[in-house]
Amino acid sequence: MKKEFFKLGIIILVLFLGIILISGNPIIKPFYTKQPSKSITLVNKPLQQQDFYSLQQTFVEVIQQVKPAVVSITTVYTYEVEIPNFYFGDPFEEFFREFFEFDIPRPKRQPQRRYRQYKAEGGGSGVIISPDGYILTNEHVIKDATEIKVIVNIDGVNKEFKGKVVGRDSRTDLAVVKINAKNLVYAKLGDSDKIRIGEWVFAIGSPFGLEQTVTFGIISAVRQRVRVENREYKDFIQTDAAINRGNSGGPLVNLNGEVIGINTAIYAPTGVFAGIGFAIPSNRAKEILDDLIHKGKVTRGWLGVEIIAVDEAIANQFGLRKKQGVLINRVLENTPAEKAGLKRGDIILSVKAKNKVLEINSTQELQDIITSLAPKEKIELKIFRDNKEIFLSVVLGELPEEPTKITENKQMKEGRFIWLGYEFMDLTKDLKEKLRISDDINGVFVVKVNYDGKDYEDIGLVERDVIVAVNQQRIQNIQDFKKIVKDINLKKGIVFDIIRDGRQIYISYIK
Repeated sequence: MKKEFFKLGIIILVLFLGIILISGNPIIKPFYTKQPSKSITLVNKPLQQQDFYSLQQTFVEVIQQVKPAVVSITTVYTYEVEIPNFYFGDPFEEFFREFFEFDIPRPKRQPQRRYRQYKAEGGGSGVIISPDGYILTNEHVIKDATEIKVIVNIDGVNKEFKGKVVGRDSRTDLAVVKINAKNLVYAKLGDSDKIRIGEWVFAIGSPFGLEQTVTFGIISAVRQRVRVENREYKDFIQTDAAINRGNSGGPLVNLNGEVIGINTAIYAPTGVFAGIGFAIPSNRAKEILDDLIHKGKVTRGWLGVEIIAVDEAIANQFGLRKKQGVLINRVLENTPAEKAGLKRGDIILSVKAKNKVLEINSTQELQDIITSLAPKEKIELKIFRDNKEIFLSVVLGELPEEPTKITENKQMKEGRFIWLGYEFMDLTKDLKEKLRISDDINGVFVVKVNYDGKDYEDIGLVERDVIVAVNQQRIQNIQDFKKIVKDINLKKGIVFDIIRDGRQIYISYIK
């Protein structure tokens, strides 16, 4: 009887479980049932274990996809160091000549300068952007290099190639290096304008020479302007993915395996990564890649003026109804601006280019507009001059590679004075700002020292000195300086009161 009840119970339990399984009740499922992968979304539900496995698999696949396109770059720099002066030949030669060849007059031999060549190495990263060996990196990675070695991981094996710089642009800190190879794995440049703060990203490169290193983080911010080593960069991507020395030039990659930035700089008070790194947006690279590869450089439009922002005081004094535009502080010689008739004191209100009128409200806006245009392009400027608006047409020139090489104004050259091999000029307002000298200080500025000149006297001055007094007589300008030094007797001595590196000091000289 008990056996029959037991059999009946087993039959009922089996039927019950069968009904539940057939009905699809989600409470009871076999533990081995494969769950479909789900993307993580914020809909107030807990993340499933499978979600994490799916995300992890995405990370692995992205890294495996992009890593072969990331290269290590080693640069070699050659420099010379002067060896202390010694005579070539036997040091006893002169001794014997003095005692045995005294009848033959000989000029005194001067020591000859000798130099020794040294080599130093630097390093960085890069990313292959085409199957035929074009590599995108930072300009500062390859700057001044005499030799470039590129290590590419092909099928798990490191192969070394000789790299050649085909294009560089110091203003964006980007460069393109070419290696002689084909059918390489390359990375795709994504759309950096679509990035969002909080997106996950990978930084891949060779920090401290450790090749194929991957770090992970998020996009922390998008910075409109970041100044690095006295150069301003536009639209830097900020990330907390670890970036260190050697990561420069490597890619910042999103979860789609696209390069959205080129790792460039870090904020590192201690010298190592502190959670703030910066990358150049990929779209900035796209804008100039064609020029870098085919021309070797980026050609940009150039106006040839120094400008300052219009504040309320300038607007009031110049007669503007509101604060707008930029004020021309200086028109450089032999520039498109000078040829078009622009003058110091003009206020640029707008630029018409490619049938678009763009209002100007800051110096950066004008710079961005002009440099985005090509040389020889014709634009129209709306100018405020003498309390009225006028229009001037300008044919843009080509922006010089180095701003310091811009030709100086003729008036500045004519206003210089040369004395004892030293070249002096008036201490201008612009110089005061650059040297951080108070506006109420006047004097003359030492522009240049001609050490090899026939009139040169070592009176103790060096370039960038500011002379405020000579022999206790105050100097206001070049004219004052000329009058004073005209009657100076160096045998009685001279005392300069100068400002050097921000410090006011006296220096003296007597012949």
